[in-house]
Amino acid sequence: MTRRLSRRGLITIKRIKPLLICTMIVSIILIVFTSLEFFILKILGLQYESLRSLLLFFIVYGISEIPTNLFLSSFLKALTSLDIIQSHTGVLALFFQIASPFLILNLIDSLMTSVSISQLGILLFSLVTGLVGWLSMQQDSQPPKRGSKEFEAYEKKTS
Repeated sequence: MTRRLSRRGLITIKRIKPLLICTMIVSIILIVFTSLEFFILKILGLQYESLRSLLLFFIVYGISEIPTNLFLSSFLKALTSLDIIQSHTGVLALFFQIASPFLILNLIDSLMTSVSISQLGILLFSLVTGLVGWLSMQQDSQPPKRGSKEFEAYEKKTS
């Protein structure tokens, strides 16, 4: 009986350990990026009433920014794949990378009275983060174009 319990306990620990390690890595990355964003926004005029309102601000910003960027990235790759635009890393991508945080921060700023940022601060933050995001996506490979062998092979796999 004790052997079975110890094996079950060991199996559970073996399953939980990778999950904990991944959670720790993702948490550290999120904390680093959030800290950098906080310092940039603080320099650009971020004002907040309490630590609680600041944390809520970053939670709302993170929850809205991550899916928005994933959607825009996928949208640009789909347009490239359909041969509507030449590249998913071009000027349209730069526009989306700048416009996304600008719109999100303006919306959050208007809805949260306990946190405020100047329009110039939002614009400068959006320009900096948009440019960094755009430069980081320049190394991405192009998606397959519609009509190519690679695209047709993918279509066969998914149908």
